[in-house]
This record gives sequence, structure tokens and C-alpha cells, in this order.
Amino acid sequence: MSIFEHMRKNNSRELLFFEEQSLKLKAIIAVDSIVLGPANASAKLFYYKDEDDAIADALDIAYYNSLRASLLKRSMGGASIILCGNPDEVKSEMYFRALGVFLNRWKGELFMSISKGVSYKDLKHVRKESEYILGMEKTHGGLGQIYENRAKGMIKGLKAIAKHKLKSGSLKGLKIVVQGIGDLGSQLVKQLIEEDADITITDKIYDRIKVVQDEVRDIKIEKPSKIYDVKCDIFCSCAAEKMISKAFLSQLKCKILTGGTNQPLKNLKDVEILKQNDVLYVPGYIINGGDIIQMTNEIEGYKTDKVETELEDIYRNTLNLLEESKASGTMLCELATNKAEEYVTKVSAIKLLR
Repeated sequence: MSIFEHMRKNNSRELLFFEEQSLKLKAIIAVDSIVLGPANASAKLFYYKDEDDAIADALDIAYYNSLRASLLKRSMGGASIILCGNPDEVKSEMYFRALGVFLNRWKGELFMSISKGVSYKDLKHVRKESEYILGMEKTHGGLGQIYENRAKGMIKGLKAIAKHKLKSGSLKGLKIVVQGIGDLGSQLVKQLIEEDADITITDKIYDRIKVVQDEVRDIKIEKPSKIYDVKCDIFCSCAAEKMISKAFLSQLKCKILTGGTNQPLKNLKDVEILKQNDVLYVPGYIINGGDIIQMTNEIEGYKTDKVETELEDIYRNTLNLLEESKASGTMLCELATNKAEEYVTKVSAIKLLR
């Protein structure tokens, strides 16, 4: 697929390439939209076997960042920064400081936040050259780690889904599977423990399981190959994007499929199969916007208490979408996308009046 074909897929606005050979820095920057406000550019460092895959990932992440902000009606656009390389080989202070110099060229239209492969230590190096950073720890002037607020927002969304599908007012006692115990998955498990949910976890990396197991010794653990067979109320995928293919759907024994990943399903056409099996599918981008709420408040200069209050917007927004989808017969994914695009169009029209 050509670069322009990739961009047309999500109607992306801009795609840039940046390289500093002396530092092994190769970056792809995708800008989906800055209509609503400065763009949140999630920075992901990953070794891609194919540059075509890296471009597709950059555009997808940027698109979903726009979609998540628009659904919550936040003054934030969507972008991404894909850093191509093996983290063990390319990371250095100068590598990230060079990235900070590049960020400055955008003069506040692009803010960097962390994603897979990028740590808070790396973010601190970027900040030595650039102020355009979001999601810093409280000790360094931010409103806390974004995965914590993303998980808190997901809890709000899960409660709305449980109320709609299971007629349950809480998550207490509900059987919930968490697939993938990385930065987000581990935070979600901590929040679910506080909600007294009955949790089963899995991850391909045993060390991640061990960390959770050391804190909660009686937590249920299942092998990755067997996780789809676990009978549960909610199956929450926090692993890779589009991980659940058609082949696994017949194994699923859940009432609700959702996740921290924007789109757990590999193919959206498979929603029909889930519907036939009476499984409610809620794409992750509807419930995982807690970090968006945090970062817009950082830009606007507000404090943590305002973030905590506004996380309730995810509950209300999720429940409203579910109820409207049921009443209209419109697929939830389609309804959410239409709502988001409609909001961007309206804001764009208003800005023309200036």
C-alpha cells in the first residue's frame, strides 16, 4: 500500500519523517487532526520488520487519539510519534533530547505523551529540550502517570457497560478477564481489585504476572492459550491492537468484550458473530479516554481534583452511546465514529467565524 493510500484510509492530515543517523533516531509522525486543539502525540518505540507496518500503526494511533478526544468533546487533536528501532539498542539521553528539539518545531501544536517502549525516564530526557510534554509524573509538574487515569476511566466505562448489559450497579463479584498485564493492564487490575471484582489475568511475559501475583497472591492466572475459554462476564483485552481474530470468537465465553486497546477485534465485520452469540462488543476507544481527560486539564492548567470529577464523563458518555445504539439499531462502532466526526465538523465550522 502506498503512503497516500494509508493516509486516505483514515483521512489523515499529515505524515512526516524525521531521522538523525548519528543517534539511530528514525521517527514517523502522523497528525490526524488539530481542529479541536493541540494534538496529543503518543510516542511508541518498537522494532518493526516492515516500514509499511510502522506507517499504518502511526496513522491508526493518531486517528484513535483524535476519535477518543472528540467523543469526550475535549479540546485536543490526535497525532502519534512512531520511533522505529530496538529499544535495547537505540535508547539514550541524546536520542530523546533530539526528539525534543524536533517537537519544538511545532510550537505547541503537538504534545508528546508516552506509549509502548517509552518510559517516564525517557520523557524526562525529552523535557530537557522541550516543554511540549504531557502525562508527566506529579513529582515533575504533571498530573500523574497517564495509565493510572486511563485505568480509572475504564472502570467508569465498565460500570456503564455492566449497568446496560448485566443490569448491575457495580463491578463487585463480576468475573472479569484482563488479557495483557502491561502498563495499562496492571493499573486496571489494581482498580478492579478495589472494586471487589473476581479477576483472572494472563500475559505472555511471566515477569508481569509475577509482579501482580506478589501483590495479590490469590489472584487467578490462566495461560494465554487458554484465556478465551474462561467463563466470565467481561473479557477486557489490554494486549496488542486487533488481537482477537475470528478463530478465537467461538472460544469466547463472555457476555461483554471490550478492552484498553482501541480496537480488540481484528476485523470489525466479526461484530455480527458476537451479536449472534449475545456478546456485547464495546471498542476500547469508547472507555479508555481517562488519559485524554488528564492531558487536556494539564494543557489548560487545572489540577488533579478536576480530572477525578471529569472521569465521570466516561460513564455518562458510554451509557448514552449504548442506549442510543440499542434504540436506533445502529452498530456501536458506527454510532461512536459518527458522533465524533460530527463534533469535529461543528467545531471546524465555528472556527471559520473567527
